[in-house]
Amino acid sequence: MHSKVATKRSTSGFTAIELIAVIAVGAAVSAHVMPMAKRARSNAQGLGSTSNLMQVGQAAGMYGVDNADRIPTYSWEGNAGASISYRYTLPDGNTYTARSDDQAAAIQQADILQRRTGRIDGEFAILVDLSRLPQRRFTNLILLDYMDSPLFDPVFIDPADANLLSWAANPLEYGVGSTVPYANGDPGPGYDLLGLWANEGIRQRWAFGSSYQAVPAAWQPDGLDGAPSYAPVASTPHLFAVNGIRVELSEGRRFSEVRFPTAKVYQFEEFDREQAGDPYFGYDQARVEKLMFDGSVNNLASGDANPSFSVLNPGLNGKTEWRQTYVPLDTFPVPLAGLGDDTLISQRFRWTLGGLQGIDYATPIMPGNPAALGRER
Repeated sequence: MHSKVATKRSTSGFTAIELIAVIAVGAAVSAHVMPMAKRARSNAQGLGSTSNLMQVGQAAGMYGVDNADRIPTYSWEGNAGASISYRYTLPDGNTYTARSDDQAAAIQQADILQRRTGRIDGEFAILVDLSRLPQRRFTNLILLDYMDSPLFDPVFIDPADANLLSWAANPLEYGVGSTVPYANGDPGPGYDLLGLWANEGIRQRWAFGSSYQAVPAAWQPDGLDGAPSYAPVASTPHLFAVNGIRVELSEGRRFSEVRFPTAKVYQFEEFDREQAGDPYFGYDQARVEKLMFDGSVNNLASGDANPSFSVLNPGLNGKTEWRQTYVPLDTFPVPLAGLGDDTLISQRFRWTLGGLQGIDYATPIMPGNPAALGRER
């Protein structure tokens, strides 16, 4: 009798052909799933940012109701005359003299930070920094103080803003080796190289900023008819020039001054971080989330907004479009064409013709909308 030996195929692994097939299928699935996952993540971040801005709008409206219809901004006063200056004593025990409303705003900002963080002495004490205007990137501190909210409230941070999320999570890391702008020296050609950016007072403040900027018209005069105001600077989008001898800022603007709340941007993301390359808001294709003065939020394309305007460059007809090159700060998104790109970009809703009286988007306009921020009916 002959015995038969049965052979059994191993099931403990793949053949080379099977492995190749599995890899091919996996690659095909990944090619479809990964973009879908990325889009889903971007959509979720966009929805998160929309929700944030709606809450910012609600807080601003409450502030206006409680503060004589004022748009939230710094309110301490500076020089009241040729020989009169305001003096403020901060939690650190030091008294500081404000010779202008700009300086008063900077001192008020330091007061909020010292008072809310308790950092009044030692290595990480909050310094008074008079070199920058706090109204644009740090108006959130006024609302946070008014609402008695934590200084690191995520409502003021775009979920896609990895920079600010990291800085807010590590507020004491702003020295050499950190990721805050200019902490590690000159970043090289193509970046904004203003020497003041490396100041400790500036570096320690990045953790307390917001991803959303208030338009300048919300906290300063419009500069119409030659009145003193701030205006854009040709060399950089991060600094403002003075149009006039002195700009009074402490009194602030009122929501009732906004003529078309549905068509006027109040706060906006500086970068469209949900789009490849994180385009700066001024690029035509950028779709940054924007809080309008009626409390609505949209991500309409920047290219559909009215062009920007500068009171320092009105042109013959008084309506010449203001365009300038986007120059990044250290660690900020670079221009879409790379560092050194000198493409001129409209600054859109940041500098609106007519200021608070102007129109950013030619959408259906409903003057006196009862949903407008800060309005009472």
